[in-house]
Amino acid sequence: MIQATDVILPPATIAILGGGQLGAMLAEAARRMGYRTVCVSASEEDPAGRWSDHHVVGDPGDIALIRRLARDVQVVTVETEGIAPEALTAAAELGCRVAPSAAVQQTVRDRRLEKTFFKHHNLPVGAFCICDSAAQVDAAIAELLPLGGGAGVVAKTARGGYDGKGQRWIKTLHQGAAVWEALGQVPLVLEAAIPFVAEASVIVARSADGRKTALPMFQNEHRGGILFQTRMPGTFEQPTLEKAVALAEATADKLDVVGLITVEMFVLRDGRVLANELAARPHNSGHVTLRAASRSQFEMHIAALCGLPLPPVQILRPGVMTNLLGDLWAGGPPDWTQVLRDSSATLHLYGKGPRPGRKMGHMIHTAADINTAKAMADRAFGLLNDAVARRNMLA
Repeated sequence: MIQATDVILPPATIAILGGGQLGAMLAEAARRMGYRTVCVSASEEDPAGRWSDHHVVGDPGDIALIRRLARDVQVVTVETEGIAPEALTAAAELGCRVAPSAAVQQTVRDRRLEKTFFKHHNLPVGAFCICDSAAQVDAAIAELLPLGGGAGVVAKTARGGYDGKGQRWIKTLHQGAAVWEALGQVPLVLEAAIPFVAEASVIVARSADGRKTALPMFQNEHRGGILFQTRMPGTFEQPTLEKAVALAEATADKLDVVGLITVEMFVLRDGRVLANELAARPHNSGHVTLRAASRSQFEMHIAALCGLPLPPVQILRPGVMTNLLGDLWAGGPPDWTQVLRDSSATLHLYGKGPRPGRKMGHMIHTAADINTAKAMADRAFGLLNDAVARRNMLA
């Protein structure tokens, strides 16, 4: 049985449950640090399987499979909220260090539990209601609409849904039946609109013995409910930075997280921050650390899992990460020479089949200052978009 104070050194084996790009980048970081990895995912084409030392094609929620796997690995982690907590419990019972724990995984995959967690621990969060029927949705709309400043109320499915999926905005009363039907007659969380001036995230790496390090605060821009761009550093004043880090560190401690915890948050005009959602894994906004920071989020996750030191993460150069969605592949693959002519740019592709709205990769631009980095990122993205328009005209 591995103890909380135990350091797990290379070449120990880390199991990654889930096969997406987060798992792939975790496996890459683990390999550089001397660890071996085994990925469990549903398809042999999954990116994480291609980067891992060993790939088990199967259901990462299969309890019997996880029990067999846990006999040969020292650490088990996840790259998606889709992994059933019961699978993590099974691995922990066999003595592995499991991160996140089943309890943490249960919380972060259910918006009802997330919101209740923040409220129970007196952490700043916007007004919300939990609804289990159309009638409760109507009551919640009536309660929350006056708090939304005219912007309305957003209904979200309690489970599932990401990148804007499983959501519906409501601007008028008496929409309960329509919303309940449209979102599948499943439990919902309704939230009053928040008049934020910026969206942000803070990632905290925390070890099993309680040591922790907060990564620099990220400033995020979403388009169509999907993260478009992340800046590091953001344009926040010091008091806001301190509030955001305090919120993220308190969340990590109260959840007793091992590994990474990301707190997505809203920044208000007066500098206050409100918690939005959690992720107990590497986060899309943290990709900018791959090129712009002294340690990447993936290295920090591996270090926290294994009980290694968690030194402060320094910004080496201001950086901007831009997501590349499958829409850029319309009419054919993009011409990446337009991006790669710039020596400050790096391109990261995930090797997935293209479809609209799907995250296919990202690019990172670094510069001496954040405004220059953003200008270069916007120019590169504009060139890629212009190429799509030209291909569509010729089609």
